[in-house]
Amino acid sequence: MPELSSSRKKLIYILFALSGFCALVYEVLWSKYLSLTFGNTMWAVSIVTATFMAGLALGSFLLGRYTVHPRVNLLRTYAVLEVGIAVTALLFPPTLRLVETIYIFWAQVLPGLPLLTQSLHLFFCAILLLPPAILMGGTFPVMCRLFARRKCGGQIGRLYAMNTLGATLGTLAAGFWLIPALGLSWTGYLAVALNLAIAEAAYLLARKQPDPTPVLPTTSLPSWQPRAAHHRPILVGIALIGLFSLAYEVLWTRVLLLFLGNTVYAFSMMLSAFLVGISLGGALYARLARPDMNEKRLFCLLTLCMGLTVTVMAPFYDQLALAFQWAHDVSAERWWLLSFLSFLITFGIVGPPTILSGALLPAAVAILDPGKRQTGAGVGLVVLHNTLGAVLGSLAAGFFLVPALGLLESIQALALLNTAFGLYLIFRFRPFPALVRWGTAATAVLAGILLQTLTWDTKLMNSGVYCYAPKYLAMGGIKEVLKDERILEVIEGRGTTVAVHESLDGNHRFFTVNGKTDGGTGRDMSTQVLVGHLPLLAHPQPHEVLVIGLGTGVTLRGLAQHPTRNIDCVEISPEVVQVEPYFREANGHALNNPKIDLIVQDGRHLLLTQKKIYDIIISEPSNPWQVGNASLFTHDFYRLAASRLAPEGIFCQWIGLYDITPDNLRLAFRTFVDIFPHVQVFQTGADIILLGAQGDFSFDYQLLADRLTLPEIGKVMAEIDIRAPGDLIARHYLFGSDAAHRLAAAADRMNTDDRPILEFSARFNLGEQVLGLHQRNNMNALLAARQKAWLPLSNLGDTAAEAAEAMRELGKSFARAGMENEAAHFMRRAAEIEGS
Repeated sequence: MPELSSSRKKLIYILFALSGFCALVYEVLWSKYLSLTFGNTMWAVSIVTATFMAGLALGSFLLGRYTVHPRVNLLRTYAVLEVGIAVTALLFPPTLRLVETIYIFWAQVLPGLPLLTQSLHLFFCAILLLPPAILMGGTFPVMCRLFARRKCGGQIGRLYAMNTLGATLGTLAAGFWLIPALGLSWTGYLAVALNLAIAEAAYLLARKQPDPTPVLPTTSLPSWQPRAAHHRPILVGIALIGLFSLAYEVLWTRVLLLFLGNTVYAFSMMLSAFLVGISLGGALYARLARPDMNEKRLFCLLTLCMGLTVTVMAPFYDQLALAFQWAHDVSAERWWLLSFLSFLITFGIVGPPTILSGALLPAAVAILDPGKRQTGAGVGLVVLHNTLGAVLGSLAAGFFLVPALGLLESIQALALLNTAFGLYLIFRFRPFPALVRWGTAATAVLAGILLQTLTWDTKLMNSGVYCYAPKYLAMGGIKEVLKDERILEVIEGRGTTVAVHESLDGNHRFFTVNGKTDGGTGRDMSTQVLVGHLPLLAHPQPHEVLVIGLGTGVTLRGLAQHPTRNIDCVEISPEVVQVEPYFREANGHALNNPKIDLIVQDGRHLLLTQKKIYDIIISEPSNPWQVGNASLFTHDFYRLAASRLAPEGIFCQWIGLYDITPDNLRLAFRTFVDIFPHVQVFQTGADIILLGAQGDFSFDYQLLADRLTLPEIGKVMAEIDIRAPGDLIARHYLFGSDAAHRLAAAADRMNTDDRPILEFSARFNLGEQVLGLHQRNNMNALLAARQKAWLPLSNLGDTAAEAAEAMRELGKSFARAGMENEAAHFMRRAAEIEGS
C-alpha cells in the first residue's frame, strides 16, 4: 500500500487546519445571524450551539462508518465534503431569510405560545445548521482514516491539534479582524472561497496520490465493534469528558465575562483560549504517543488531573480582578498589549484543564484500538460520544447548575464529579499498585474537602474591571474603591450575573450586569427619567408605549399619568427583573400599575415577531459595544422599529458620550437620521437622548406645562430640577433635525446588521483622560453642529398675554441655567408680543 509522501502530509495538515479555520468562522457568523432572527436570550443561543454540535457529532459518526467501505477515495471524499460545506454556507443567508419569513408568520398567527416558538426555533435551526455541520463533522474521521496506522493515537492527536489550531485562528480572525473589516456577508464569502480552494487542492492531491485504502472484496472486511465490557467505560468516559469540558467552558465564560466584558472581543478571546488548550492537548498526546504506551493508565491520569486542576484553581478566580487590573495598568492605552495580556490570563485559567481534555480524545481512540481499516469508524464513535456529552454539559451548566447552585458551587460540583470519575477509572482499570491508588484517592478527597471551604470575594467578582480599571487606578486601587460599598445581593442566573450594590451610608444604590453598572439612584437618574418622559411629552396622545429595558424601573415612573392606555416593558434578563424590588422606592412601584405589562424577552425579537403598533418606542440600552445591545443600534433595527410605529410615532434612543469616539458618534447619527429624518436631541450629563420620527413633530408648550402639573410626573421631574417647560429646554435641549443632519453628513457609512461597526468599537484600556477626551470632543462636535440653543415650541398660548407670559417663563428658566443671552432673547420676545 503506497504511503503519503512527507510533503503531501504537510500539505494535507495545512488543508485540514484551514478547514478548521473556516468551520469556526462559520460558527461565529451563523451564531450572529441567528441571534438577529431568534434573539439573544440564553435559550436561543443554547439551541444554536446544541444544534451545531449535534450536527458535528452525527457527521463524524456517519462519515466514520462510511470510510470503512473498501472503494472509498478518501481525499476525493474530503474534497466533496469541503464543496458541500461551501455550498451550504453560500445558501445559508438566503435560506435564513426564507426561514425568518415563515417563523415570523407562525409566531404572529399563534402568539403567546412560547413552547411553539421554541419548537419552531429548534426546527429551523436544524434545517439551517445540520447540513453544513454534518459535513464539517465528517471531515475528521475521513482524515483520520487517511493517516491511519495500526496504532493511530499519535496521528489522530496530530490531526486533532492541527484542526483545532485552525479553529483557534478562525475564531480570532472572525472576532478581531474579518467581521470588523469586511462585515458578515463578505466574511462568509471569504470562507466559502477558502473551502472551495481546500476542495480543489484535495481533489488534485487525490488525482496524484493513489488512495491508500486497498480494494478488497466487501466480504473480507473485518467487523470491528467495541467490546462492551472493556470499552464501555472509555466511551462513557469520553462522553463525560465532553460534558465536563463544555460545562467548564460555559462556567468559565460566565466568570470571565465579569472581568473581560460582554463584548465580541471577550467571547473570541475566551473561545480561542479554550481551543488553544484543546489543540495543545492533541499535539502533546501526538508527541508522547508510542506503540508500547499504556493508554488506559494515561486516560485515568488525564481524567483525574483535569478534575483536580479545576478543584484547586476555582476558589481563587476572584483574584482575577487584580490580575486584569494589572493588565490594564501595564498596557496603558495600548489596546493590543491589553488584549495579549488578557489572553494570557484567560489561558492561565482555562489552559491546564483543556490541554488535558484535548489529549483524552486521541487517547480514547487508541484504547478502543479499531485497527487501521476501521480507524474512521472508531474516531466517529468517540467523537459522537464526546460531542453528545458536550451538548448535555453546555445545557446542564447554563440552565440547571448555575441557577440552582451558583457559579462557584457549580464549578466545584463538576470538578468533584470529574475527580471522582478519574478515581473510579483508576480503581476500575488498576493501572497502579494498590498503595498508589489509595494514596491518590486520599489526597484528592482531602484537597476537595479543604478547597470547598473557600469562597469568592463578591466585590472583586462584580468590580467590572474591564470598564472601571482607569477609575480604580486613579483612586488608589480596586480594593480602596470597593471598601466604600457593600453588595446586597448577587443573582447568578442562566444568562447573566447581576449584583445590587449600595454605598455604606445607604444614600446610593445601583446594580451591575456582568460587572458593568446598568442603573442606579445616582448620577444617571436624570437620564433614566428623561428617556421615558421626553418622547411622551412630545406626543399629544401616546396611547401605546414600548420600553425596551427595565433597568431600575425609574424610566417607567410616572409614565402611566400621560394619556397612555398600555405600556409594554420588555426586559431580556430575568435576573434584572429579580433585582427591581431594590429600586421600588426610586421607581414609585411602577410595576404595580395596571397599565404596565412586563415581558421577559429579547426586545428586538418582540418587535420582529408581533404585529402591534406603538405610538412611542423607547430603547434604554445605551452601550452599542455590548453583545446583545449592539443589535439595537443598527440601521436594520431602526427600520424594524419604524415599521412598528404609528404614522405620528416617536422613537427614543439613549447614547453615552464617554465610550464612543466622535467618528462613531457621527456614524450613529447618520444611521439614526436615515430612518428617522426628523430629530430632536437632548443632553443629560454624559449622555444624549435622541427623539426621532418619520414625520415632523414639535413640543407643545401648553401641553408641556399641563403635563408637568400632574402629580406623579411633576414630582419625578422636580427631583431632577425640572419644574417648568423652560427648565427642560434650557438645561437639556441641544438641537434639532438640521444640526443632526449636518453631524450625520460627516460620516461616510452606517451601522448595519451586516457591518456592525459600533459593536466592534469597544476599547477598554482607555485611561480616564481618554474617556474624558472622548466626552469633550463629542460635546464639541455636538455644540459645533447646532445654531441655536432653544427648542422650537408650538402653542405658546391662545392670546398674546399667554404667549408673552410663556416667553417670560422661558427667559427665567434660561436665566436659572446661566444662559444669559438666551434669557435676554426670550425677555425681548415677551416685550415685543406685549407691545404688539
